[in-house]
Parts: sequence; C-alpha cells; structure tokens
Amino acid sequence: MGQYRQTRAARNEAELQYRLTVLNAFREVSDALVSRAALAEVREHQAHEVTALETAVKLSSERYVAGKASYYEVLEAQQQLFPSELNLARTQRDQLLAVVTLYKTLGGGWRDEAGAESASSGDQH
Repeated sequence: MGQYRQTRAARNEAELQYRLTVLNAFREVSDALVSRAALAEVREHQAHEVTALETAVKLSSERYVAGKASYYEVLEAQQQLFPSELNLARTQRDQLLAVVTLYKTLGGGWRDEAGAESASSGDQH
C-alpha cells in the first residue's frame, strides 16, 4: 500500500509540475505578444515625431538659405531630430527582439552561429 501512495504522490507532483510549465509558457507567450503590440504603438508615435522634426529641419534650412533665420535655428532643429531618430532606432530594435522572444517562446528551433558551427564539427554542449 505504501508503494501505491508513493507512486500516486510522484504522479501528482509530475502533473502539477507539468501544469506549472504550461501556465508559464502561456504567460511568456502573452507577455511577448503584449510587448510586441505596445512597441508597435510606440514606434508609430516615434515615427510621426521623427517625420515632424525632419520637416522642421528642412524648413529651418530653407529659412536659413533664404536669409530669414540664423544657422543656429538649423542646428537647434537638428539637435532635436537626432535623439528622436535614436529613440526610433532603439524601439525598432526592441520590436525585433520582441518578435525573436515570441518565436523562441513558441518553440522556434534555430541555432546561433556558434551553436551551428559546433554542431557541424561534431562538438556537443
């Protein structure tokens, strides 16, 4: 009878561990999807900001060429544009990383270059 209880307890423990693993996987997929959607929205806003600042740089340059503004105005517009472009690039990177995370979470099966090289040479980790 003791063997039966021990086996049953081990089965219950394995079932609970399996359920926890499944719940964790669903949470990771959900987090990756939410992150991807949020970053897409942020990227859209940043792209509009960059477009507006590019227009400001263009207009300030035209005003400078026409003699209506100092070059300081052009430099100031460019100084506002650069951080916005940098933020947009970072958001695009984060968006791509979110897609990679989603793919990995869903069981994506690729190997990095180091892993592919060592696998092709017969090395094992």
